[in-house]
Amino acid sequence: MLKWIFFDVGNVILNDDPAMALLYRKIYETIQRERDDVSFSQILSQREALILNERDGKHFVSVALSHLGRKKWAKYELEIKKLLRDNWAEVSPLMPAIVPVIQNLVKKYNLGIIANQPTKVCDVLEAHGLLEFFKIHGVSETVGLRKPDPEFFRWALREANCRPEEAVMIGDRVDNDIAPAKTLGMRTIWLSLTVAVKNYLPQDELEKIYLESVKRASVSLLQPRDESETPDGIAKSFEEILEKVENLDNEQQM
Repeated sequence: MLKWIFFDVGNVILNDDPAMALLYRKIYETIQRERDDVSFSQILSQREALILNERDGKHFVSVALSHLGRKKWAKYELEIKKLLRDNWAEVSPLMPAIVPVIQNLVKKYNLGIIANQPTKVCDVLEAHGLLEFFKIHGVSETVGLRKPDPEFFRWALREANCRPEEAVMIGDRVDNDIAPAKTLGMRTIWLSLTVAVKNYLPQDELEKIYLESVKRASVSLLQPRDESETPDGIAKSFEEILEKVENLDNEQQM
């Protein structure tokens, strides 16, 4: 039977879209300091091409490097990352519909986190009253491991004293979440959410333009390339997570 449910954080518990919109805003402003012949729309078109053609999960870095070069990007990168870190709670808002899902699952299962996030995300989850539901806080900056490294998942399983087949990984990316978890024998649920389901309203025109770009291309919506990336279940809404977990648990007990 299933004993542990592990959650990703970005685009599962917290919405990454506002943070990424701010990141692209700052990259655009940085490029404008160096040259003024590139529009925000052109940068977003690059973003979309990198995602759709190359499945580039670090598309923002690729975009910045293409316009600034490594030396100039390094000059601005730390400044932009600090801005994001200092405002993490504001730019990574809670997706309210995930709360009853967590509250329901914790009644039957142990919950943990496996996420590429700064340590500060634990403070954000605590402020939302959610951190107490998770027995294992697998945050990359704290642990010193990053997905898709399978060792990150092995670390979580050791902490949980849990066999892979007794655990489920819920994540938004088939490359970062589903594939490495499957490699170890964990069960997997892909939370594949559209912008509309996330229900976030853009705060200004630039955010609106960015979210239109997300509708056209998102690493969270890239389809599995092969069996290694194919999840055991797909949830296209928060409510469906409970159904998919129940299905997997029933399969385990058959």
